[in-house]
Amino acid sequence: MRWAALALAAVARAVVTQPKPTVTPPAPAVAPRTGKLGEFDFDKLAPYEQLRGEFDREKILGFMAERPLVVAKRLGVVASTFKRTRDAWEADEATAPERRTRGGMLRDAIASLGPVSVKVGQTLSQRPDLVGEEACEALKALQTRNAAFSNEAAFAYMADEFGLEHPGLLAPGIVADPSAPFRKTDAHWLASLEREPAAVASLGQVYRGATHGGQDVAVKVQRPDALRTVAVDYTCFAVVWALVEKWWAWKRGAAFDNGDIGEVVDTVADGIFDELNYDLEAVNAAEFKQSLDFLGFVDVPTFLPELSTSRVLTTEWIKGDHMERLGRRDGALMTQLAVEACTASLVLTGFVHADPHEGNLMLQDDGKVVFLDFGLMSRVDGDIMESFATGIRACLAEDYGTLAFVFQKVGFLTTPLEFREAPGVPYRDVADAEGLAQFEDELRSAMAATEGGSSRFGALAEVLNGKLSKRWKMFTPPYCLLLIRTFLTLEGIAAQVDPDFNIYEMSLPWALRRSLAPTSPQGVATLRGSLLGDDNRVKWDAILDLVQDDGGGSSEAASDVQPEADLGEALTAVVGSSGGAALRKTMRDIDAADLATKLVGPSGRVIRRKAALELCGAIDRKLMPAHREPPPPNPDGPVSLSAKGGAQISRATSPQSRRLAARQRKWQRKVARFLVAYHLRTQLAGGLRGVATLAKLAWLGARVAGGAVRQLVALQVRRAGKRAGFSR
Repeated sequence: MRWAALALAAVARAVVTQPKPTVTPPAPAVAPRTGKLGEFDFDKLAPYEQLRGEFDREKILGFMAERPLVVAKRLGVVASTFKRTRDAWEADEATAPERRTRGGMLRDAIASLGPVSVKVGQTLSQRPDLVGEEACEALKALQTRNAAFSNEAAFAYMADEFGLEHPGLLAPGIVADPSAPFRKTDAHWLASLEREPAAVASLGQVYRGATHGGQDVAVKVQRPDALRTVAVDYTCFAVVWALVEKWWAWKRGAAFDNGDIGEVVDTVADGIFDELNYDLEAVNAAEFKQSLDFLGFVDVPTFLPELSTSRVLTTEWIKGDHMERLGRRDGALMTQLAVEACTASLVLTGFVHADPHEGNLMLQDDGKVVFLDFGLMSRVDGDIMESFATGIRACLAEDYGTLAFVFQKVGFLTTPLEFREAPGVPYRDVADAEGLAQFEDELRSAMAATEGGSSRFGALAEVLNGKLSKRWKMFTPPYCLLLIRTFLTLEGIAAQVDPDFNIYEMSLPWALRRSLAPTSPQGVATLRGSLLGDDNRVKWDAILDLVQDDGGGSSEAASDVQPEADLGEALTAVVGSSGGAALRKTMRDIDAADLATKLVGPSGRVIRRKAALELCGAIDRKLMPAHREPPPPNPDGPVSLSAKGGAQISRATSPQSRRLAARQRKWQRKVARFLVAYHLRTQLAGGLRGVATLAKLAWLGARVAGGAVRQLVALQVRRAGKRAGFSR
């Protein structure tokens, strides 16, 4: 083994050796902990502190170049752990399922490899389609029950961070460690602190406590060796990929074309380094909450800066439960709200939680979904958000031509397109028009042959990575890596509640909002071009498709269960917002005469009916609000998360969201009055054609009002029948 370790050390040094930059470690606020405590040797960990802060590839590799044996040993540990676990898994195959122990062994093996491996395991725990049900169940424990480090080390680390003389001064009842050279203080840091962790994550663990003012708090303390582990694991990835490139060059006689693999590895490492900075996490939490205040059902723990440092984070204690302790219906509510929040983030705010596994989601007692752990976040540019919104609508409509165009625009496909007939054959350039048409056909066939092709994000990932990438040169843009992880994880959680869950349906209302409120010049042109022709006549088929994408009406006459955000709400939110300028201009420029002709004609029936249902619902809510209260749901009954037949579970709101909604409705009414006045003046100035248009619009209004009255009468008859049935 000695010679193997030396050989690996030589390889590691050859790969990572480079001029090491001069690094001046920041002066610590208090004297650092030294010596050995529990499983941690602080003398060996101390040098790694100079790597703390923003991810710096050159600094890390330069630092590790002086420690090749550390890298070689880590590579050996990973390889031996992988082999041992694989052999044990295969050996346990013949054992009866109820007597198998391989699941726990797999979980413990991944946990033993540290934070990077745990992040991978947490993602795989939501993907039974990739790793199987047995492995999936075993890995779920990594979300809230990782391998803990000793309480002794955790308390010593806390005391070190706050300059306490010894850990016994953290709170009454904590065993003192008088040997630590800490600055003396006369008061306990907290009024109480539990001696066992309430939760254990990959990079730290959480203890419950209380302040002297009586506030319950959660204290998250970072693993003392977290920084070292992440730095070493990142270097191992760099070594492995460098060796792969060298092997490929030797085998093929050419440079290894790995696209952006190195950048992808750097992106993941960058995200994990951010997780090690609890100051940044507090800032991220506040920004995430503010960005989604308009929803009204998203919350984050309140950060307590006076009780926090960059390695100890103290927040309020959340009164709520994780998925494992929720009933089926409450679990569905939490899942629905989490999916909506993340999809709204993806296409509207551009600030996305990249680690929404079950351990980082809670349903608060007030009905809000609470996100935890804001170290791993993704930022999305405006034009990319517009592309994702277009892609969501294209997936739901099975419009693979538009989807192919989006793939090329966001960087999954090369420009120009590169194609080969079979693996191993050199790529050749293909003209975009010809290539996109061919890719569209292959994408359509592959999606049709894949289970859940039109409903599962995981199916799309499988088609791209497992099928089409064999013939088309494709890359995963680094900025997409964490987003993919987010939605694979959410889809896995949702599948536990509703096996028929369709993530595209749930995302559609938010995709509509983004499509109707573009910010880029190309997006504005696309919106106008999709609704109006060059002569300002409406593209009727596009309008009908948009209406039919909507989840349904908003009255009880249409359905007892509706999605929370439909086309009407999307229009209200956009028309009454600063981002709705492009839509308002399009509505102003529309040829009203042509639109009136289509609305009163046979093809306008679906829109007239929806308008009648909306009017019926508005009248019903105004006159008989008591009938809008839904019956108490069965907490353990079947639940569908479909956006077209959703869970219809009451959701929380916030003062901010209510004020925003009221403001949007107010501006919508102002915009509507302006547009009506503008088009009236235009038609009155248009002679006989204008008079004819006004007559058609008057007839349209009468038909919609008549339809609303009929629906309202039918609704009252149904209610009377129900009351009569109950009385018997």
